[in-house]
Amino acid sequence: MAQSSTEPKFSLRLIIDEEKNKVVLAEAGKDFVQILFSFLILPIGTIVRLLAKHRKSDPVTIGCLRNLYTSVVDMELDDFETDACKQMLLYPKNIREAQYRNFKLNIDTNESLKCFGCRFFSICRMCSNFNTSLCKCGKLMNEEISFLEYEENDVEGVFMRDKSSFIITDDLRLTDDSTSSLLQTLKDLGCADVSKLREQVLDIGLKEVMTLMQCVFTSNTPLTDAFLKNQSSNTVRKIYRKLSDDKGDEAEPDKVITIDAIVRKQDMKILYVECGEDFVDLLFTFLAIPLESIWEISGNSITIGRIGNLFRSFKDLSDNEVLSASKCMIPYYYRCQKQLLKIRTPTPRVYLGHCYSKTLSYSQSFYLTTKRTTKRMTFVDPKSDCCGRSKDGKGFVKRGTKLIQKN
Repeated sequence: MAQSSTEPKFSLRLIIDEEKNKVVLAEAGKDFVQILFSFLILPIGTIVRLLAKHRKSDPVTIGCLRNLYTSVVDMELDDFETDACKQMLLYPKNIREAQYRNFKLNIDTNESLKCFGCRFFSICRMCSNFNTSLCKCGKLMNEEISFLEYEENDVEGVFMRDKSSFIITDDLRLTDDSTSSLLQTLKDLGCADVSKLREQVLDIGLKEVMTLMQCVFTSNTPLTDAFLKNQSSNTVRKIYRKLSDDKGDEAEPDKVITIDAIVRKQDMKILYVECGEDFVDLLFTFLAIPLESIWEISGNSITIGRIGNLFRSFKDLSDNEVLSASKCMIPYYYRCQKQLLKIRTPTPRVYLGHCYSKTLSYSQSFYLTTKRTTKRMTFVDPKSDCCGRSKDGKGFVKRGTKLIQKN
């Protein structure tokens, strides 16, 4: 990744154990912590794409997720229901995207979410987040419509309120910064002899942030590996524990997916499965789910690097209203016919507004807003090739498709 001369920088104060050549802790401002926490709200597909771009020669392997992402890359457009299906999987959107777009450093330069309508959208009252969708009138929905709240959004305190400085340990445990917290943290870490410690102040830019993101997944000491040793593994360090029992209701019969598994007898290892499009849709949905939601769905049963510590700190320090409002939620157009995961895909409530501008362009005299003004707009399912609005949502791959999925 090329760095711009005007690239934003963060100041990070490291406390280092000279004998062990190890970061004991770091003191960071709110802007840096916002970026650190933003790792958790990024969709899995975005994380895979960013890490592959950062380390092209030897990309990080996060379980089998890179294989899953690469499978989507290699598939032909004809394998999907619509052109938009492949785009939404390779460049997944986040419901909180508008909030972190205006952070001091934007680690994802992917194009922001847009809205489109046909040339008669104020009459049809239908819009889409993709410019390849068809309106109910049969016209292509390729005219961009401005969205008022995207421009008015204020990201101040997206995750944390009334906090400006934080202490971060090498294993990514975060607390509020204060003299008492600093002394207690040093004591807990066994650093009684402060004469062995030294201070180092670093200016952190995009390159360093991406290296840290990689180390978060692959290292037990991400601060040391990212900022002192400047190295990291390309393999995720992981510990699998038995998944917590699901206390929810059993799945409805029509929501069950059946697959044929080919199993090796001697060790009962699944070699591959033969499956229909519903199972593939389920796998592809993983790419759109934010990391924090994956953690919630798993019941905190999977340890990947130091993501667990970061997530627990995120919950402790974040605004509770922000957390509850977006828990296990992804954009409406990722809804499929058999949605087995505990995720929500609510359709946004968007209305049509008039800006009273004197312009010759008919479409530009209107905007979209979440505030009730005139008429409610209906979002088109971009997975449908004929402005479908299926209650259960269509899948990503074409119906009637049979596929083989390797272990």
